[in-house]
Order: sequence, then structure tokens, then C-alpha cells
Amino acid sequence: MNGSFYIHDNTIRKDFMKKAVFLVIAISLIGCGLPKNLRVADNKDSSVIGISLRTVTLSVFSNKPETIYFVKLDEKDENNLGNRIIPSNYARGDYAYLINAQPGKYAAVASFFTQTDNSYNSFYDAGAIKSTVIDVGPNQIVFIGKVKIENRMKNLYQNIEQNGDKAQLHYYNLLKTFMYGTFYCGSLISAEKNKELERDFLVKSRAYFKDSEWLPLLDKSIEAIDK
Repeated sequence: MNGSFYIHDNTIRKDFMKKAVFLVIAISLIGCGLPKNLRVADNKDSSVIGISLRTVTLSVFSNKPETIYFVKLDEKDENNLGNRIIPSNYARGDYAYLINAQPGKYAAVASFFTQTDNSYNSFYDAGAIKSTVIDVGPNQIVFIGKVKIENRMKNLYQNIEQNGDKAQLHYYNLLKTFMYGTFYCGSLISAEKNKELERDFLVKSRAYFKDSEWLPLLDKSIEAIDK
């Protein structure tokens, strides 16, 4: 899948990843329709993952992540601790998407938003990550749900190192090389998923994905949920 990369300890290529993140941010900030490169499926098994996620920081902040980092988990990965990090590649309305995801098990592990020339980064704890785990099959549109994360800071410096759990430390160590700004420990407030939320996601996504090859799959998914 375009935009995916493996991250291993001490093998991060900083310049490459910075360019990748900047590209993702540029794509995600486009609010006038799906970029052309995402309108077509990479292959017959390609799927779409969507999530509605907010991080609760300060009321004056947008708290709406510009990019959400997913992990694609392998069978050998224990406790949802993996190394294959894939950033979301589109954001619109209340949703962030990973388009052209290949079949497998995924979870959301971190996110960031920028405001007043600073980046506010949230690394999710084990409970928050567990609430987002989802199995993705071939040629599917899947909705993780509506998730709210509390951003906690006990220390201005080394907040994750001193206060993070095993999951937060794991993903922080993988991603910190090319991130800057303020780092929060993200703790789950709520995770919701029901038929009404899922249908709303599908209907809105259909409008966002107009003029794309994903429309028949979205129509099929809406028809199935309405039965």
C-alpha cells in the first residue's frame, strides 16, 4: 500500500519520514474532495478504514487530529505492539481515513494536530489502542467507531518517558525521531460504535468519495446496513 513503511529500532530514516509526514498532512488538509491518487483501488483486495477521533487537550484547541497513525499488526505481535506504522492519508469532516489498506488487523496508536505553530502529539495507552483494534478483510469499508482520547501531561519534559505505559513508550520510541512539539499520554475517555454511527459514516463518506471507484462498495455497505 502506498504510504506504508516499516519502522524498526535504530533504522529510522529521518529525512524520508519527514517528507512522508509532510505529504500526508498536505493530503489530509485538502477539503474539496478525494485526491486523484486515492480515488482508485490499488488492487482487488484494497479496503478503506475510517475513524472519528478527538483528543481532549485544551478547549481553545481544535483537538481534531490532522493525522492518525495506525499499526498493521502481525500474528507474532503481542499486546498490540507492532512495528509497521501507516499514517492516515485523508481527513474530511469528522473522519480520518486509511485508504487502500490491505487485509489484516489494524489499530490506531497515535495522532497529532498543529496549532499556533506547534505540534500536539498524543500517544495512546494500551486500553485506548485495544478499543480501536479492527480486522479488515479484502475490498471492505470498515468503521472503527467514534473515539475520544484525553491528553494528559504530568511533566512538560519527558512526559512519555516518565509517565507512559508500555504501549505509549513503544510507539513513542518508534515515532519520536521525526516528531516535534508537545507530547501527551493519551487515555481513553469513550469508544462508541453502533448502527446509527456507522451509517452516518458511510453516507458522509459517500459524499466525500464522489467520482471515485469506491462508490459501488459504499453503496453496497449502506444497503447492507439498512437491511
